[in-house]
Amino acid sequence: MTGNTQLAANTSYTVQTPASTVTLTLPPSTAVTVGDTVTISGTSATTWVLAQNTDQYVLTTGLNGNVPAGTTWTPRLSPRVWHWISSDSTGDALLAGEAGGVLNTSRDAGQTWTSGNSPSGIWISSDMSARGELMVALQYGGGMYTSTDFGVTWARVMDPLVNDAAGLAYESVTVSADGQHIAATIQPTPGTTPNGRLVFSNDAGRTWSVASLPAGTYFWRAIDSSADGQVIVAVSHNGEVFLLANAGASWSPLTVQLTTAGGSTAFAESWYRVKLSADGNTIALAANSFGGAPGSGIFVSRDRGATWTRNFTLTADYTALAISSDGRTIAASISNTATGGATTPGRVVISTDAGPGFAALTLPGTDTDWRALAMASDATRIAVAAGRFTTSAAGQLYTTSGGRTSTGAAGSVVGNQNASVTLRYLGNGVWSVQAAAGGPFTVR
Repeated sequence: MTGNTQLAANTSYTVQTPASTVTLTLPPSTAVTVGDTVTISGTSATTWVLAQNTDQYVLTTGLNGNVPAGTTWTPRLSPRVWHWISSDSTGDALLAGEAGGVLNTSRDAGQTWTSGNSPSGIWISSDMSARGELMVALQYGGGMYTSTDFGVTWARVMDPLVNDAAGLAYESVTVSADGQHIAATIQPTPGTTPNGRLVFSNDAGRTWSVASLPAGTYFWRAIDSSADGQVIVAVSHNGEVFLLANAGASWSPLTVQLTTAGGSTAFAESWYRVKLSADGNTIALAANSFGGAPGSGIFVSRDRGATWTRNFTLTADYTALAISSDGRTIAASISNTATGGATTPGRVVISTDAGPGFAALTLPGTDTDWRALAMASDATRIAVAAGRFTTSAAGQLYTTSGGRTSTGAAGSVVGNQNASVTLRYLGNGVWSVQAAAGGPFTVR
């Protein structure tokens, strides 16, 4: 190549030009199929820029110069009393809910935000489809709201099963990747059976049903589902864990049990958060003082609840969990925890080895009372925020990006002489580094 070039699939290119900079543009996503590759090698003393098309980005793990997510953080918006953050699969679309404020949405990984026509309330939970075209948000003591335009406009869901003039004690919501399956938990309301409902919709929220659980009182705290919405796990602060299959049509209780050389021990903690991998096989679970005592650690199952491990054993109030689609990366936020007359500062921890090892992330500022957490499906973007359920403790919201380029024309990989890279197309506009040499490269 001797000048700017539009690359083609399954082709190798060599930069041989005296020009100061050469721009090489990836093939359009419409012109490639999963598994296609491109290779670029620099032989002349020329800087080359691997440019992207709209909606494309490159996973840069294995590239000399790659910086993982969690290395640098950017503050977003002003301090608020944050309670929940949710993300689409890429981390481009973010939805941050305030406790005693509005909903804030971003379509560019947190660079710009809008609150649209969001009403004020205690926004206790939210979720969205994989691309963010459907967002669902819950008010504690209020209603369920949906948006189909990335948070510009919100409408209250009026189905009587999920709406009440006096408001409902919503706790948690989950949305399948295609937006068709929605499940939400409601804390006990007098006169309902069972007392504490689990409601679900299999048509994007147009109609609703109530899960047929045994009569009882269920203080639901969290719910999550597999990407296809067929596997659902709901937890209560009374120690109950339910597995629902077939998009909520059938259910079974799960026992959280640890087996050691000394025998087996069952745990029924004040469960507060649960997250599932895309296939529903990996489950992460943690507890909080709401409803009982602090959690004893992060419990992880790799076989849909048949067996469990607990490799992170910090006694703490866990406030949010996030998990990558493959289940290998698990993150947790922890609030300030009062135990034994002393307060332990909160933190954000992450494991990138499928759960055995958790390490604390280093965040800027002075916040320690971490409340909310969201992560892209490939763990390349993370958003965290400090706050409380009450309106008395404002905190900062931060985002981090790493292990990837920015999406679209803003992102690129820059190489020089004796640097080479082979990229493989993964689908949906995503490329990954298959092989690389030389560098360091600059990742933008």
